[in-house]
Amino acid sequence: MQKLYANQLEQHLAGQLAPCYLMFGEEPLQKLEAIDAIRAAAKQQGYLERISLAADAQFDWNELSNELQAMSLFAERRLIELELVQQKLSPAANDQLKNLPQQLHSDVILLIHGERSHSDVSKLAWFKQLQTQAVQIPIYALDERQSQQWLSQRARQLQLQLSSDALALLQHHCAGNLLAARQELEKLALSNLPQPLDANALSSFLADHSSFTVFQLVDAILQGQTDEALHRLQRLCQQDTEPVIIAWQLQKEVLQLRQLQQAAQHNLNDSFKSLAIWPKRQPLYQSALKRLSANWLDYLLQELAAFDRLYKSGQLTNSEVALAHLVTLFIKPVPKAFSLQQHASYD
Repeated sequence: MQKLYANQLEQHLAGQLAPCYLMFGEEPLQKLEAIDAIRAAAKQQGYLERISLAADAQFDWNELSNELQAMSLFAERRLIELELVQQKLSPAANDQLKNLPQQLHSDVILLIHGERSHSDVSKLAWFKQLQTQAVQIPIYALDERQSQQWLSQRARQLQLQLSSDALALLQHHCAGNLLAARQELEKLALSNLPQPLDANALSSFLADHSSFTVFQLVDAILQGQTDEALHRLQRLCQQDTEPVIIAWQLQKEVLQLRQLQQAAQHNLNDSFKSLAIWPKRQPLYQSALKRLSANWLDYLLQELAAFDRLYKSGQLTNSEVALAHLVTLFIKPVPKAFSLQQHASYD
């Protein structure tokens, strides 16, 4: 089975198309643009009819088989798109998918896509059975470096001249949300603003569309990035992330750091392995261990426990401010001018 990443698809589509494409991942813009590219290439190569099917809980799998076997009334060749809406398929659905290799033929291109992660779907039996006939296109979220490259390339395509500080500002405002980044760039291209654009000119134009997970918040905290961590916390709260989920993750990280501190005198590598902290993330924890003492981590655990009690008893009137207090404590030791343990309410 050939494996292509989203940025490699254009070159592949200039040649002969595969009978089947398997596209899975949670990043929506790359997937939408990849699907559009396959549609355009299929149409150019004579697959003039497009059939779209959505396999939800009520889907009749015989419909897919009928479409694969039917002769088109309007075109000799067709593109059939099957979206797997459900995260988990029934045994009957899996059996139908296992039969697909025998149903493919030269007059049909089958595109199967969904939001489930590529790593999960690629382990399924039906996916493996298509390996000799299909091209798989995993869709992954971009990391910070890849996001910078994507923004720079997309700006050039739109003939926008953005300074390095303007690109950094755009990434900050649209982090984790390529759809929003594309929309902002397209609006900029239509704005006729004087170019090149710097951060000052861009700042009045942008709205904050960044989207983060709790794990990305933890990354910024472990690295000691105060401004970025507080920005990610603010966006998580605006996304209606439950405060207890954020606090729970912070507590988990503090406990892991305490375990690593206790092991530092012996074998830190064994502790990383036992805690499933892989090499790519180990420098984040090493950075935090240099800043935070065992006594400070113990104090932070006490503050987290106080947050939990106050939140569950309804005594926190502003949980976002309380979480910002905890995040600040997690990043570096500060004077204990305020303590959640000493307050029954927090305004």
